[in-house]
Amino acid sequence: MLAWGRTYDLPYVIVRPTNNYGVGQYVEKLIPKSIKYLTLGKKIPLHNGGKPIRNWLHARDTAQAIIKIIESGAQNEIYNICGGFEQSNLDTVRKIISLYFDYDLLEEQTDFWEYDKVKPYLDFSYSRKGQDVRYALNDDKLKSLGWEAKSDFNAELWLIIDYYKKNFIW
Repeated sequence: MLAWGRTYDLPYVIVRPTNNYGVGQYVEKLIPKSIKYLTLGKKIPLHNGGKPIRNWLHARDTAQAIIKIIESGAQNEIYNICGGFEQSNLDTVRKIISLYFDYDLLEEQTDFWEYDKVKPYLDFSYSRKGQDVRYALNDDKLKSLGWEAKSDFNAELWLIIDYYKKNFIW
């Protein structure tokens, strides 16, 4: 898009959001896929040992950021959109398993690998070549327009899991 804008003198605004989450997300993404696999009694595939770190952003916050950018009248700009909540894929899946089965693991400080309740649900045999270790962006430019992410990942995660447990559609 940037090249088209420069080449043909077209106005543009480019947004770069971090990992989105929310009800209705494509089923092959980490959160809905994990819920799907738990529901089907399958192991959750976690590539690269679950070590990659992601910055999570609710789809509602992404939409509000885009509206804020449009309302600002910005043109020929690039905006990063971050959720401000970062954690490893392993920690994300640990929370999903804990909430799905009502395990009391969310506040535990013990090494995740020691959880006998969780290990049976995970498959670490996957590896992705060239996998990004961490997704991180600086969204100060967007925040200068008055935008901030409002969603709480942990609170929203429970709602997403509850929704899919009641509405299994895959």
